[in-house]
Amino acid sequence: MSQREKNYDTKELVNQLLKDIQQGVIQDAEGQLPTEPELMNQYHVTRYTLRQALKNLANLGYIYQAHGSGTFARPHHVEGAISLQNNVGLTEEMARQGKVVKTTHISQEVVPLAKADFIPENQKLDKATELISVIRQRKLDDEPFLVEHSYYLKSIVGEIPDRALKGSLFAFINQKPGLKVGFIDSVIECEMISGLPARFFNVPDGSPSLVVRDDSYLSSGKLFAFSKIFYDFRKTKFFMLKKMH
Repeated sequence: MSQREKNYDTKELVNQLLKDIQQGVIQDAEGQLPTEPELMNQYHVTRYTLRQALKNLANLGYIYQAHGSGTFARPHHVEGAISLQNNVGLTEEMARQGKVVKTTHISQEVVPLAKADFIPENQKLDKATELISVIRQRKLDDEPFLVEHSYYLKSIVGEIPDRALKGSLFAFINQKPGLKVGFIDSVIECEMISGLPARFFNVPDGSPSLVVRDDSYLSSGKLFAFSKIFYDFRKTKFFMLKKMH
């Protein structure tokens, strides 16, 4: 069965459209994509699935709608940049760009809030609150890229099996009865690093790192995790699409 004969779900269609856009096999010389009926026929999908996929690609900054003219591929998406509007995991985001993210080391332990290296701002948690501390070191195309240190509220998340640590923890949480990831508050800042992140990036203590702080909430509005992701500033770029209307 060829790719064009496959029945895609929305996620698969997003990935296939993005691949075809990046290879330049779907848009014309002006960057315009085929019409909706043509795309539906080409990919064997419903109008709903197609529109959801196009909406996702627009939110990620890969395409845009020109009123009265059609849908166009954006010509200057930054190579190697992480989309701040990304609603999939880093592994999938980089895979879309032909890059490979690999987790090289994982550790977890249960600690009280009082022993956490950092705590979320504007949150009142009891010092005895039990947290699951998860540290993951990850490489991008076999080069050190980030150190992720996350704390999960044990009373909400429960036990985290080793198999879940190797994949998407949010996907694991969404599979638990009664739990659904709702939204994330993110802050990007620069921080001087030492210890594990510095060693992993092979830089001296006191070197800068681009840091993303995330406070993660369930759909009920309840905080269930908070984290710091330390990026090697020499290899990290972020991208965000700003719509002006």
